[in-house]
Amino acid sequence: MKTFKPSLRLLLVTVLIMIILGSSVLVVTFLSPRPLAGVKVAVYDDNGTTPASQIALESMFRWMGADVTVIGDEDVETGALSSYDVFVAPGGCWCDERCDILDDYEIVRQFILDGGSYFGVDGGASYATSYRLGLFQGTLWPDTNGTGDWLLEMNVNRESTGPDLSDEPESYTIFYESSGHFDAGNMTGTIPICTYTDTGLPSMIAFKYGNGTVFLSSPHPEYEEGNMNDGTDLWDTYSDPDSEWGLMLKICEWLLEESHP
Repeated sequence: MKTFKPSLRLLLVTVLIMIILGSSVLVVTFLSPRPLAGVKVAVYDDNGTTPASQIALESMFRWMGADVTVIGDEDVETGALSSYDVFVAPGGCWCDERCDILDDYEIVRQFILDGGSYFGVDGGASYATSYRLGLFQGTLWPDTNGTGDWLLEMNVNRESTGPDLSDEPESYTIFYESSGHFDAGNMTGTIPICTYTDTGLPSMIAFKYGNGTVFLSSPHPEYEEGNMNDGTDLWDTYSDPDSEWGLMLKICEWLLEESHP
């Protein structure tokens, strides 16, 4: 039988303990909840929404650790929003008879007033303006940098008075889909999140509304162009040099911290 010298045996035991402890740390780290664990998110999907945007937003919020459910117009009408913390409005038309949610202004607005959070992208952002829902008392003007679809560099407001963006990069390359900018006669209380590099006009904004909070984005931070992390291959012919999901996580944490149900 092969025997080990005491010093070698002690070394092997020490190494074994280190491996076990190291494995435990790895398991704990892997199983640690994401920042939005326990947060209930309702992603809207019905007539008027774009499937790819809806799927990408689901993927993004699940990556954050949130409990994500897809709901429709009938769910909104029957009071389902009372069970959620965040209502997510994806891209789409949101503007005519094809949109089933057109008659639910008061329900969605009351959800925000009572302390819920609204996260709107593209058409979902337009729906929140004075044109429809009225959370933002202003307009989302389209085609700020022309019509068409491409990746566009946008500046980050690292001096934000809302979400702490001080350690964010100066800019992100974000998917532009004939996207627009937000404008109102009075922008007091409206926090620019990202702006166009050439004009400084805000493409993303955040603000408080009643006891709740709102984030609106005309471009698409939910898409992960060039990979399938977002659950859709739409726009994957593009190669995005960065991901906006970390930025969106900071926005969502601020939305939840500043909401008072």
